[in-house]
Amino acid sequence: MHTTHPTLRRPLLGVRGLAVLALAVFAVAACSDPFALKAQYANVPFTYSLYAISGTTLVNAPSALDLTTTSAVRVDGTLAFDVAFDFDGTGKIRIIPQRLVGASTTGGRTIGLQRLTGTYESVLLAPVHGWVFDSVLTVLPGEVIGVRLTTAACAYQLSTETYAKLVVDTVKAGGLLVGRGVMNPNCGFASFADGIPSK
Repeated sequence: MHTTHPTLRRPLLGVRGLAVLALAVFAVAACSDPFALKAQYANVPFTYSLYAISGTTLVNAPSALDLTTTSAVRVDGTLAFDVAFDFDGTGKIRIIPQRLVGASTTGGRTIGLQRLTGTYESVLLAPVHGWVFDSVLTVLPGEVIGVRLTTAACAYQLSTETYAKLVVDTVKAGGLLVGRGVMNPNCGFASFADGIPSK
């Protein structure tokens, strides 16, 4: 009876294994896009305290947010902010895009707003649809606000938008608004998760 020596089969198995490995490497390479947009900066969580425009008599009190710097700023002639805060006639909070406050000498900022569903902690991704641009959004404390900014800093990128989420946690005496936010500084990335976003 003729038998095949085991050592004669090993090279064939080795060749077959190398072929399978090569196919696996090719498949992985095909799934990755070397030209895909990659985030460079970590998301920036921040807190803020500011006063509603018509809710305080304090001189030079901040009443707006510059989301690029995550700073509470004054509403003055420079209009160097993205959204300002005020109250309506019923005491609800009005989020007002810069263009509706006045015309900036450095050019208006295009701001999209929408109320987001869920708790502040659970909202981890800005939506694709539903943005209303340059229109006032009225919210209650605890409601999550999505902000879409079209910024000159992204003018030469594949996407010209950056995203932020905000919440007013409490309204205190004298029209003081205390809240939190996350700013994603990466052009075209919509994630609010901790660290450098992957989407």
